[in-house]
Amino acid sequence: MQNKNLLTNASVLSLPGILAIFISLVSIPIHLKSAGAENYGNYIIFHFLLTLGSLLNFGLGKSIVVSINNFPKKSKSVSYYGIKYTFLLSIIFSILFIFLILIKDTFSTDSITINPNILNYFFIAVITTLFYVSLEGILQGNRKFKSLSFYNLIFYSLSMSIPSLSLIYFKNSGLENLILLSVLIKLSTILIMFFVIINNNIAKKTINKILFNNLKKNSKWLTLNSILVQFYDLFDKYLVKIFIGPVALASYSIPQQLTGKLSILSKGFSAFLLPFLSKKKFSNNDFNTTIKIFLIFIPTIIFLFFPLFELFLKLWLGNQFNNNILALTKIFSLSVIFSCASHILVTKFEATQTLKHNLKIEFYLMPFFLALLFYLTVNSFSIFIIGNLILLKEIILLFFRLKLLKKSIDNLKIYYIYSILFLLILFFSFYNQIIFYILLFLLIFNLFKNGK
Repeated sequence: MQNKNLLTNASVLSLPGILAIFISLVSIPIHLKSAGAENYGNYIIFHFLLTLGSLLNFGLGKSIVVSINNFPKKSKSVSYYGIKYTFLLSIIFSILFIFLILIKDTFSTDSITINPNILNYFFIAVITTLFYVSLEGILQGNRKFKSLSFYNLIFYSLSMSIPSLSLIYFKNSGLENLILLSVLIKLSTILIMFFVIINNNIAKKTINKILFNNLKKNSKWLTLNSILVQFYDLFDKYLVKIFIGPVALASYSIPQQLTGKLSILSKGFSAFLLPFLSKKKFSNNDFNTTIKIFLIFIPTIIFLFFPLFELFLKLWLGNQFNNNILALTKIFSLSVIFSCASHILVTKFEATQTLKHNLKIEFYLMPFFLALLFYLTVNSFSIFIIGNLILLKEIILLFFRLKLLKKSIDNLKIYYIYSILFLLILFFSFYNQIIFYILLFLLIFNLFKNGK
């Protein structure tokens, strides 16, 4: 009961992720059947690239949340300057984009052709994402969790799924039309958010340097963290597309997209935790409860559904199903959960403005990970092997982040033990079903025993 506020608000913020999973179950097969795997692979790549908007935000959104909760009485002023700085960034990038368009013919080659309309849509969508991250920070900092949940659903989920669903009625829609519809939905979302923020008097012009000072102190670390996230989360998809092909990317990205919806659960908890952990006085109780949820309870629930994965995927994907999708769905299920737990840990670094400690780990690991990933894709190793590399990366990052935050985490050793156990259960789910069920039974028995 002491964590009721955490669970209630985090559930509200996670609701878009839950709904997005069900929407994806319908939209992905429709897109594959109507437009083909190659079209879907290119459509997914476009949306992956839009994360550039979060990178170009330079940590402004997170700084808004931290600044509002460092100085609650100055929240309206912080919100105002957050919007002002976002407009300045958008103007700078617009000028840069126009300049690049003017000189593009100088560097263009016959081997590289980019649809100019798609390029324009991409720029609009990147700027839209840049604004969304800042407006999201304003609502999050002011703890408007219900409305934020609604906007997340539209901006991240519906904007991606509705174009795919439109293929039911507009079967001849090309990639360009699907992207245009997606961009229009995103653009409409931030216009609504602007209206709500202004109408509710959340932003007010008064002179102070709170946000500027926090940006000066943390912007470089938040931006570097975003850059590393881009490399870790997107580089594998780019290399699979380039060296193995868009069809392979479809088989690779379908389980990633499906299981990746779980990350919105961690974003929901993170969105709730960040404002409270940013206070000058805070309790680690909710933080520890969240870690337990993501590193013990959710993985256990997922393993319970492992025996049903094959039946579900065959019913869902029909003739688009293959064994690679099944195997990767299992691997990415655990990988995403480890990533979710890491997301919560990174939130702690962000709130306490110690993100540079986390970045050291990522900088040390990144060269080895990227080099190995490049080697596997260039030499056309199976996407199953690549999926295991992603899992290995997530478990290494998780273990080091846990170690860095050991003073704030209760019963740290138990999380190491459970994580290793989950890896064993995953291994035997492929190679020995009897041992898999035995380990799963022991895991559930232990949870019930400790629950009592």
